[in-house]
Amino acid sequence: MDFMADKKIKLIDRVKAFIKPETLKQPVADFSTSGESRPLMVLSFTGEKNLGEMGPAIDYRLDYSTLRIRSWQSQLESDICKTVIKRFVTWVVGDGLKLQSEPSDVVLKSEGVTINKQAFSDAVEARFGIFKKSKTSDYSEMNNIDLIAAAAFKNAIVGGDVLVIQRFDGENVNIQLVDGCHVQSPTLGSEWFPTALANGSSIINGIEISEKGKHIAFYVRIYSANRTFLRYDRIPARSNESGLQTAFMVYGSKHRLDNIRGLPLLAACLETAKKMERYKEAVLGSAEEISKFIYQVVHEAYSDGSNPLGDRLMEASGFETDKLEIPRDVAGKEIAKSVAASTNKQAINMPVGSKLEPVTNNNPMMFRDFYAVNTDLLCATVGIPPNVAMSKYDDSFSASRAAIKDWEHTLIIERNNFAFEFYEPVYAFWLDIEILKNKIQAPGYVLARRQNNTMALDAFRRTRWIGSQVPHIDPEKEVIAERLKLGSSAEAIPLTTVEASTEALNGGEYSSNVVQFGKELSVSKNNGIEIPIKTTETIRKGEK
Repeated sequence: MDFMADKKIKLIDRVKAFIKPETLKQPVADFSTSGESRPLMVLSFTGEKNLGEMGPAIDYRLDYSTLRIRSWQSQLESDICKTVIKRFVTWVVGDGLKLQSEPSDVVLKSEGVTINKQAFSDAVEARFGIFKKSKTSDYSEMNNIDLIAAAAFKNAIVGGDVLVIQRFDGENVNIQLVDGCHVQSPTLGSEWFPTALANGSSIINGIEISEKGKHIAFYVRIYSANRTFLRYDRIPARSNESGLQTAFMVYGSKHRLDNIRGLPLLAACLETAKKMERYKEAVLGSAEEISKFIYQVVHEAYSDGSNPLGDRLMEASGFETDKLEIPRDVAGKEIAKSVAASTNKQAINMPVGSKLEPVTNNNPMMFRDFYAVNTDLLCATVGIPPNVAMSKYDDSFSASRAAIKDWEHTLIIERNNFAFEFYEPVYAFWLDIEILKNKIQAPGYVLARRQNNTMALDAFRRTRWIGSQVPHIDPEKEVIAERLKLGSSAEAIPLTTVEASTEALNGGEYSSNVVQFGKELSVSKNNGIEIPIKTTETIRKGEK
């Protein structure tokens, strides 16, 4: 035994000698004459301060296909995941983003181009508004651009990414969406085993990229009608003539710079969502079973263990008991039932040492805490406040205002990102076709296109995209606060425009509203209806 113990001690000493910091020690240097000291040792820092506290370091290889399947699975199995994603899509995209054409006349003038900015913007916004609501803008002629935009955003954040293909059929521009699961490499070609091509580009997970990382083409897997064979179509990313994007990816989220494909927005909490569903089903099932048992008989230590309801069970089953016959009235009805029906109460003679207690279930209380905490974490992962996702606005004014302002900031960023990925390439391709068809007057555009003057072209295509506005909790307080910031010298300066107010109230198109209101006002005056003039103050106070 002493020999084995000694051998064990020596083994432990060898392990300690191997892992202790002195084994990584660099040669010790003396203090320099300048008074500066050098380190006694150099260690490799891996994030751990104590060995083994963080577990093994894992470099994940992303399985895009399985992540996509699990994420879509959560939309069918998890009501929380479906609710959060649906609300997120509804808020960010909703019924589509509205175009505000804002060409930079300053930049165009510096490039030698002079345009009527207002006339150009009016024509572009009117024609694009018709285009994006028309079914001809859809490749299948079943939807329109706004519905396609909502579908693209949902498929991107749930599936990870979606491919958008733009075509011109000779008359109209149309859009097609392709699920990201169909974008695959024809042969080998993953992030850790890319397929190298002769021109220097590579195929990685179905996307051909240049040495600079620019998307060149996309490979789409297509099955035949009877699924007897499949082929891969190569979809170029840009037009050879104009250089505009004819196919591009819309992403849900990106992991690292080296990752070519996108990740589902819920990738980090798919396991949590699954456990939440299992826990919910277990709690609901338990509550259902417990609800079937209203009372339970509790026996003390000195109880004989008899069932106080045993005789009644025997009588209900047709067996005779040793008790006297149950008293009945003249009609033959049991008197006990009559008493119970009239008083709505019934007494039970309990045996010695027994008592009847209700069956209670405390799981719902624990369920609420567990489910609420994890729902908040899931909403935070997506980036939407829990009260917005669940449509629950029962907090205080300050808390609700803070949540709304934070959500408003998130909306601005999300809409700008989505507009950059989806709406702007679609608008640029459409605008190019419209100008070449001479439907929109844009002097200098064709020359800038021929000379590849990207500065002038970008100035023509400069836009702003707006969606449904987040309403203020108390609009009057918001306006008063802004007035106080400006001071009394700016009291007469308007804080907004009629067009901006129309957008804030989701009141349709400003120009159409003005024209329609002018017609209605003219008809009113022609019929002798006087329009009284009221100030904002009299309207607010309700004065007549």
